[in-house]
Amino acid sequence: MERVEGIQTAPEEYIAFIEGSLPAPEEAKRVLILGAGLAGLTAGKLLKDAGHDVTILEGSDRVGGRVYTIREPFTEGNYFEAGPMRIPDYHELTLALINQFGLETNEFINTTDNDLYYVNNRLVRRFQYEDDPDILGFPVSEDESGETAAELLKSALNAFYRLYENSTDEEREELVRGFEQYSMESFLRNNPVGRSLSGDAVRKIQVMLGIEGFPELSFIDIFRNIISTIFGENTNFLEITGGNDQLPKAFLEYLADNVIFDRKVTSVINGPQQVVVQTEDREGRIYTYEGDVVITTIPFSAFQFVRVTPFNSLSYEKRKAIQTIHYVSSVKVGLEFSEKFWERDGMRGGSLTTDLPIQFTHYPSSRIGEPGPGVVQASYTWGDNARLWESLTDEQRIRFALDFLASIHGEYVRDLYLGGASYSWAQNPFAAGCFTLYAPNQAADYPEIIRRPEGRMHFAGEHSSDLHGWVEGAVESGVRAALEVNEAKE
Repeated sequence: MERVEGIQTAPEEYIAFIEGSLPAPEEAKRVLILGAGLAGLTAGKLLKDAGHDVTILEGSDRVGGRVYTIREPFTEGNYFEAGPMRIPDYHELTLALINQFGLETNEFINTTDNDLYYVNNRLVRRFQYEDDPDILGFPVSEDESGETAAELLKSALNAFYRLYENSTDEEREELVRGFEQYSMESFLRNNPVGRSLSGDAVRKIQVMLGIEGFPELSFIDIFRNIISTIFGENTNFLEITGGNDQLPKAFLEYLADNVIFDRKVTSVINGPQQVVVQTEDREGRIYTYEGDVVITTIPFSAFQFVRVTPFNSLSYEKRKAIQTIHYVSSVKVGLEFSEKFWERDGMRGGSLTTDLPIQFTHYPSSRIGEPGPGVVQASYTWGDNARLWESLTDEQRIRFALDFLASIHGEYVRDLYLGGASYSWAQNPFAAGCFTLYAPNQAADYPEIIRRPEGRMHFAGEHSSDLHGWVEGAVESGVRAALEVNEAKE
């Protein structure tokens, strides 16, 4: 299945805005932006360049939001990505920002023929599995044997994919409405337009392709944001050389005087003439800011703790979306070793996929072949799988990740271990989750409701885009919200 055209690509004029500027406004506005993630930074830079008075209020002590590169306690130059680790090469807005700031990129090696699979107590290479898809011992039905998980998934989705790919925008909206009631698992098990799969085939897909953590979530949203991107045959990935946090940090050259840190938003007065935002710092001190408009990029999971008044300044539909949108958990563990033992094991980039609690391991795509220590993203879990790790301390997560990695690569890796770190996005008070995925019956109506301005409030962030879970979605939403504010009449 090729990547689905027409949904991941940003409007062409948005690229022009990033590379150039917004249209000149009729009058400058005082703009308050809540959150200094990629959505808030993008909107802030565009609006400032257009002549508006911009203040960005950030609750933490850094920019980037869920773009977060952890560098401690690792040796100098080493790190792991607690947030986004890869950028599809057709995410044009993100790449436009990277080019504008002059940041260097390298290939993110997502898969190789030497990728490892440790499933059902069997350890094989990717090329072995593709030669014999039954080698891992999934008890699929006779007519499903001899097919990889990707082949099974494609066979189940082909009919729907053809419908979607050959539809107009209006027809796609009808398809979304007609299929939004399906969860991922219910669609695969009871396919209304194509091949239905057995429970064991669905289990094989869940484990091998990483959909295990959220089978009950929206088929439409997973199709559009995960399957069509990660498993597209022509998709290549990039990473920013030296860490993806360099992208949000690059904005500070332009916005250093506009970002105020340690300002956790507690309330917004969405008045008829102005907005008033109240914040508090970590010492409990109160700070109040006034503006003509506000752009909130706070994830709706965390935004539920923000009091918005008057009550009727938010519509019933908006409040419902804020209270019911689903956020996926994610936990990552990074481990540093004194030697890059994985390269001796044939892993130069690529990944390990397991049915163990660590779920996915990703091996570094940069500094391959260089001597010295290296950091492995030893565990990347999401959805229900991440919840196994949320109850653990950092020390426990690191110990379990090391145990699982040693069980696959060999006990000798314990002697090479230098240190580690872990991160849980569900436990981040400013995010309360890693990324958005709709539940069934949300994909048709929620996008418009979430994006819709309410009085003097505008909404941006990954959750307000059609690209859930990607940097591109945050950037796109920032451009959209900036354009709304720039064109808004008093």
